[in-house]
Amino acid sequence: MKPGDKVRASYPYAGVPACEGEITKEVVVRSKPTQFLVSFEVRPKVFKTFYLTERELTLCPAPVKQ
Repeated sequence: MKPGDKVRASYPYAGVPACEGEITKEVVVRSKPTQFLVSFEVRPKVFKTFYLTERELTLCPAPVKQ
C-alpha cells in the first residue's frame, strides 16, 4: 500500500465509514506498525480522515476497462 491507493476499512468501526477512501500519507514509527492517513468522503464534499494500519485496510480493485 502506498499514498494514492484506493482502500476500504476491513471492519467499519468507531466512526470509520464503510465507503471507499484514499491513502494520503504514510507514517512510519520505529516500534509501531506502519500507519496510513486515509481520507474518506462520507457525503459529497464532506471528508473524514483516520489513521489506520495495513491490517485494518483492504485494497479496492482497480476499475476494469471494457
